[in-house]
Amino acid sequence: MLRVLASKKPIPLSELNFSSENERRVKQIIENPYGLFLCVGPTGSGKTTTLHSAIRHINNEKVKILTVEDPVEITQKGLRQMQVNRKAGLGFAEALRSFLRADPDVIMVGEMRDTETAAIAVESSLTGHLVFSTLHTNSAAETLTRLLDMGLDPYSFSDALLGVLAQRLLRKLCPGCKKPISDANFVANLRPEYDNPEGFDVLLGHGKPTPFAANPNGCEKCHKSGYKGRTALHELLFTTDNLRQMMAKKLPAGEIHRIAVKEGMITLKQDGIAKVFRGQTSIDEVRSVCIK
Repeated sequence: MLRVLASKKPIPLSELNFSSENERRVKQIIENPYGLFLCVGPTGSGKTTTLHSAIRHINNEKVKILTVEDPVEITQKGLRQMQVNRKAGLGFAEALRSFLRADPDVIMVGEMRDTETAAIAVESSLTGHLVFSTLHTNSAAETLTRLLDMGLDPYSFSDALLGVLAQRLLRKLCPGCKKPISDANFVANLRPEYDNPEGFDVLLGHGKPTPFAANPNGCEKCHKSGYKGRTALHELLFTTDNLRQMMAKKLPAGEIHRIAVKEGMITLKQDGIAKVFRGQTSIDEVRSVCIK
């Protein structure tokens, strides 16, 4: 497989297809003067793209932003960007230590691969720096338990964390050949899958949505595939005082997930179903990238 970047410039935050609530909360998180913000998901899910979009939102001549990446794929004017060089003994942890002596306002760490890097990132976020990083985990709640299992101090970590954004990439329906779903029971069958009756009613609003499916024969524009382009699903865990207490107690991921949903977190599956109703993707695509 060959990965080709369509553009080396960051995408505006407003073009990442966030729900209105998630976009508002992401902006609220990244406009903090200090703290830790994590973007998680499997390889190739757009984590680095999202973080660079977040940095673009706050990037100005008054903010000193340093990044260490492996490799540097997206560049921005005004950033000081460094690429790791393991043969020379320059990894994420070593770069972070060096950064802290340069008095930055914002630090982006390409990935938290080990306990040392994670510990320095947490310490940095507690001492007046806004820290962005990525992690390979499946969900927002699982990220918290993974880092605590790595040996981070639960009290320091819970104080530092501002939020965790889990995401997946999935294919978009071809706008030229997508077909409306005529099954009268399709929407009703999605209600239990959404797993939030009240939220499902809000999603439906006052009308009946017209979901679409991919055309199995496709068209010339989508090379007969039925899909053209990709978009992201998002699950944003927004840290509250209640969640911080649960993190300090080192509760399991399932319990943290339940509490986060109760406090308003939209899951990956729920965000996907909302995008099905907006005609952006198919339910088959959503199911293929979501665990539950």
